[in-house]
Amino acid sequence: MTAPALAATVVLCVFLAGCTGISAPAPLIAESDPTVTPSPSPAPVTLQTPVPERCAGGRLRVGDLATVGDEWGGGVQSAIEIARAWRPDAQLVTMQVGCAPLEAAFRWQGTFYSRTAQSFFFSDTGMSEPAEIDPASVPALTLDEVDFRELHLALARAGYGEDAELNPATGATVRLNAATDPFGPPGTPQGLLYHVAVVDQGNVQDLFVSSPGWTIHSYQNRD
Repeated sequence: MTAPALAATVVLCVFLAGCTGISAPAPLIAESDPTVTPSPSPAPVTLQTPVPERCAGGRLRVGDLATVGDEWGGGVQSAIEIARAWRPDAQLVTMQVGCAPLEAAFRWQGTFYSRTAQSFFFSDTGMSEPAEIDPASVPALTLDEVDFRELHLALARAGYGEDAELNPATGATVRLNAATDPFGPPGTPQGLLYHVAVVDQGNVQDLFVSSPGWTIHSYQNRD
């Protein structure tokens, strides 16, 4: 076959291929797996114990004594500032803690003594009362030894629950039991002494807790 004839044959084949309408198959593309959007995980459930409200219902409870211990520094200092404004030599003799009326706060009722005034002073009311006594017989409270948290633990060990109410007339009191000014049942050791009156099923139990031994004394337990 001559060159011109071969060229004509190639052109004819290309023409016939175009006329047939047959095209090369398109390459296959693998289908991708559908994207799964993970659903958000639920937030973890946290069980929080509610913080007990101090002086709930206006009543001081055994459970409040731990908080009294936490706030002792600020509470006693506020009472001291009031007393020192009355007399610079005022010394704390007794501190009674109760609940403030109509609010969930503690009421710090300090009793102070002034040698120069020969009088007692009550920080919560601002009233003073003359006292014809030997100033040396009035024991000053040792502030750095007071620990209401340990008082709370002592009552808990004795079986008194957190919700056990204290007599609102007496609250929780701390003072010294001294030979010149005794406090508590006979036989109670001298030194720092706490007093609470726990209301239990309508009965009031007067309890005196001595420190540092944290022993409970009571008139009811005596023969």
